Amino acid sequence: MTSRFRLLLAFWILPAALFSQVRQDTAALTRPLAAVNPKTTYPAPPAQTAHPARLVHRYQEDSTFSILFNISTVFYTARDERIDNFLTKYGYIPQQKVPVGINLELAAIPFNSKMTYSLSASTIISRQDVISSIFKLAAYRRFFEREHFWISAGAGLGTHGSRIILNGRLPPSFDSLAHLYNKELALRRTGFVMEPAVRFFWYPLQTSRFQLGIFGNVAYDFSFNRGWKVGYYNQGGQFSTFKGISKNTNVQSHHEFGWAFSDGLSFCFKFD
Repeated sequence: MTSRFRLLLAFWILPAALFSQVRQDTAALTRPLAAVNPKTTYPAPPAQTAHPARLVHRYQEDSTFSILFNISTVFYTARDERIDNFLTKYGYIPQQKVPVGINLELAAIPFNSKMTYSLSASTIISRQDVISSIFKLAAYRRFFEREHFWISAGAGLGTHGSRIILNGRLPPSFDSLAHLYNKELALRRTGFVMEPAVRFFWYPLQTSRFQLGIFGNVAYDFSFNRGWKVGYYNQGGQFSTFKGISKNTNVQSHHEFGWAFSDGLSFCFKFD
């Protein structure tokens, strides 16, 4: 009985002693360092930093001065049906359902600015006897920007002109003027254009000084036209000085409103 009692006592007391030692060691680890030895100086624990995979790298906006040269194809939806009736009646080629033009633009982005200021010129290249051109100044502001892509919105203001070289059949009133002045007559009108637009630029090819990309432009044209004038050009219908003869042409004109969609190439040059 004595050996059995000693074995049973050891079976209960030994686990209790071990558990008590573990509790003492755990308490020592969880106590402040100063409480263990107040006279000992311990270095401060290193500051915790976020895991590299969780770091958020914010895009740094471009702060350089930039010059842009843009060339694009433009598709217009606005048409003057009244002048189309005149052209069809006298055997000329009317406007296409969707006239196509080409646009050249030179733009600048100042230092540390979201603004873009541009000067552009465009002309219709579709097969038709109405030749139109637009010159405008515009300003756009970037409201979304990433490393290779940005979106801007703004508006352009300018002038536009249209001309028709009357080298075919003529109305009776025009025929008498052609004989009187012995010139090839032309119809010409001018007007004012306003164009709000949203633009999308993407530059997949970039260096520290140059960017090459593509862009798209969605605009709505408000063209306020004056009446048609009849006259002649000094150099056989080429773009030169127009000499007006009469404002009473009986050729009706009206304002043109419609969408204009364009896409093309953009060349961006950066300067510090």
